[in-house]
Amino acid sequence: LIPHSCYYVELLDYCRIHGTVATYISPLRTKKMNHSSLLLIAALLSAAPCASAFSASSTNVRVSTNLFLSSSAADSAPDDPFESYSPGSSLVYKELASGEGEPCEDGDVLTVSYKGKLFGSSGKQFDQSDMFIFRKAEGNCMPGFDQGLDGAKVNSKRIVRIPPELAYGSSGKGSVIPPNSDLEFEIEVKDIAKGLAGSAKMFGEERIIGGLGMLAIMGIIPMLPPIPGFNQ
Repeated sequence: LIPHSCYYVELLDYCRIHGTVATYISPLRTKKMNHSSLLLIAALLSAAPCASAFSASSTNVRVSTNLFLSSSAADSAPDDPFESYSPGSSLVYKELASGEGEPCEDGDVLTVSYKGKLFGSSGKQFDQSDMFIFRKAEGNCMPGFDQGLDGAKVNSKRIVRIPPELAYGSSGKGSVIPPNSDLEFEIEVKDIAKGLAGSAKMFGEERIIGGLGMLAIMGIIPMLPPIPGFNQ
């Protein structure tokens, strides 16, 4: 029996579990065994080399048990606030890309791109922009849009779900956004400017360059020679 011990042990184990009479095939003969015979063979094989097969079998059972427990633990864990968001819930966001560098702070000037749509079954897009500039926490945009970017970094990407009280509330926005609408924005942070650089960004770099150019021209004019026929 020893050369085929692993086969027999598996057969015995099956019969023990299912309460059946085993039929086994040896190289020499075919024989039916009752429960007493099975128990006797099992005793003889208890020290056989196939004990390792039992160990493997036991390990498999433990792994299965662990997986079951893990599944139960996952089932008992609280729902993901983002996935379980429903109308009127608190603001929540999902980070698609964490970005790099220092996180933004109140007073920083952020340049972002975004797409805005109604949250819910309609999912109708109502707005989008490739470049929107605002100063953080200074009321330059709706509160939910601002708060949804707390701690964001350059190249951060987020989906932000905003309840009505942090968006357009009970008034809505014309025919585009109905009253008490929950909104969803997909936002990417393109740039974060701090200090004077932020002020320049907010005021408008092109306007600053244009203003400096005008000042330069005005400074040069007095040094130009009089133009004939021009009354000063």
